[in-house]
Amino acid sequence: MAERFYDPNAASYAGGRFTLEGDEAHHLGRVRRIGAGEVVEVFDGLGFATRAEVIAVGKKSVELQSVGLPLPFHEPPVRLTLATAVPKGDRFDWLVEKATELGVDRLTPLLTERSVVDPGPAKIGRLRRAVIEAAKQCGRNRLMTLDDPRPWRAVVGDFSGDRAKLIAHPGGAPFGLWPHPEPGAHAVVAVGPEGGLTDSEIETAEAAGWVRVGLGTHVLRVETAALAAAVRLLALAEA
Repeated sequence: MAERFYDPNAASYAGGRFTLEGDEAHHLGRVRRIGAGEVVEVFDGLGFATRAEVIAVGKKSVELQSVGLPLPFHEPPVRLTLATAVPKGDRFDWLVEKATELGVDRLTPLLTERSVVDPGPAKIGRLRRAVIEAAKQCGRNRLMTLDDPRPWRAVVGDFSGDRAKLIAHPGGAPFGLWPHPEPGAHAVVAVGPEGGLTDSEIETAEAAGWVRVGLGTHVLRVETAALAAAVRLLALAEA
């Protein structure tokens, strides 16, 4: 697989010559030491990607030429939002990276009554860069959206209509009884903090049409539960 680089303007240069600048140009020329004549991939984070030949490598920019047709774009079977409380330490970094690799469409950090971590703007900004790096590594052409933290009740109100709206919660429906999202549909699955969502938070969501689902017999950490729920829901859409 060719080395991959991110340029939000890549689609506008389809079939022509363009310039890569900033951190990505530095990474291509100075870190990866890719030279003229080599072929890389460039994607715009919105679904477009192309192969491009390196024409010239400068100190602060790289000249490239698109090669061939745009690369195929493969969407996951369901547009999945993962709304999750934020675990302590660097576990949230790991969660963001793995959610990107799995194909989660949007990740919303939750602020609940029992939340203990509220990531600030600096951390969210750093993790948005981590989303780009994870997309480069896994071959994903559309970036996962990482929202600013949102209160639980606001997230409940954000989702309406007939989309699948699930809450990972002990005693919830076993996997065989989970709602089955149709391919191409939108779905959301929520995971509370280590202390769990409160009874009132659960009641608020259920009144809005959310469904409790189970993740097995063991007590899972936030990041484990979030990824397990995401994988199961994506798998259901492919069945």
